[in-house]
Amino acid sequence: MKQNALTLITPVDEQHIARLKQVLIDRKEDLKTALRSIGTVHYARWVIVDGETLDNELIPTQLVFASNFDGDVLTHIQDLVKHLDTLLDKIYENTPEYNPNSKVEFLIKTRVKEAAFYQGSPGRTVVEIAREKALHQELFNQIQAGKWEGKSAKQIHEILQAKVLAMPQFAWAKQKVKVPKVNIFGLIICFAVLLLLAPVLILWAVYMQVFHENFDKPLNETPNQLNDAHIHNMQEDEDYEFQNQFSQIINMKPGKARLITVNGLYLLTRVLIKLMFVKGKLMGIPTIHFARWIQINNKRRMLFFSNFDGSWTQYLGDFIDKSGWGLTGIFGNTEGFPRSLFLIFRGAYDERHFLAWSRKWQIKTHFWYYADASQSIKNINNNTLIRNELSQSLSEKKAKIFLARI
Repeated sequence: MKQNALTLITPVDEQHIARLKQVLIDRKEDLKTALRSIGTVHYARWVIVDGETLDNELIPTQLVFASNFDGDVLTHIQDLVKHLDTLLDKIYENTPEYNPNSKVEFLIKTRVKEAAFYQGSPGRTVVEIAREKALHQELFNQIQAGKWEGKSAKQIHEILQAKVLAMPQFAWAKQKVKVPKVNIFGLIICFAVLLLLAPVLILWAVYMQVFHENFDKPLNETPNQLNDAHIHNMQEDEDYEFQNQFSQIINMKPGKARLITVNGLYLLTRVLIKLMFVKGKLMGIPTIHFARWIQINNKRRMLFFSNFDGSWTQYLGDFIDKSGWGLTGIFGNTEGFPRSLFLIFRGAYDERHFLAWSRKWQIKTHFWYYADASQSIKNINNNTLIRNELSQSLSEKKAKIFLARI
């Protein structure tokens, strides 16, 4: 089943901001229970984005809802209305134009399309992830309890296969699930197009450097120079579970050239996500469950949300080590980013200033829901491989690999 993203954005009545924040605190457990009862939601969050003045225009405070779910968008919205019911009233009565008698229509109206959306385990539903986790645990228990002296890996696999697949609760594991594969042909076409466009892209990078980047002012602050209260406010929502969340709102650098650049990079990101980043690694980073980029306020601000494994420092360190060029390409078009060179060099590789920039533009996630925070993206994808290999006839070599996964 296809995984999807939903992003809803609506202004908040200024006089009701404090009340809205309190609702998200007071009803947190009720909201989590309601979202869990839907059965298709991987992650969800509500974020209150402060208003500000941009280009002499007042941008109001906005409430953003973001979810990652299985199935189509309309069914998901209907599920939200059905299961959250009056909880939605408590939240959205603090926004203008909300009508409790037409919740579905209201939510559809507030939807904003994502510029790019990444999934670390494409096609894996909430139900399948939970079932495959249970299967892995049963196989582990069987291995721990069994006596395997003198048996080959192939024989152990066959014994586990016969025993576990005979259990009614694991009958579903007899059916192999389709795992996404890298689209080699598509990548060849993609890179051929990039090669043909290389002279234009190089000239564009030089133009951006000479006429834009050299004049844009970076933040030039280190983490130690940031406001202590802001850092504490962000850290108090981190590291309660193995997984973490990250929310950012960043102003775009002005000018059409920046929009052309970032939109071109969003397009490339969407293509590579579909063709290449299908095995749990985004530009080599193996810790991201879901991520999205959204252009808001007439494309003058960028929202970035992610759900990831490990700590904030580890997460951003992975980005720097494995895909600093990608970070620089996209986020280098936002205010305060460390100075880049020809769009993809330097930038995020300036680690201290990049970490400070990341914290500076990070915003509080007022409510965060996860279906299961105990599994890494590696675990989830590994469990699917275990499921598929359990029902197959394996050689000795592949049986050893299968047992090593457990």
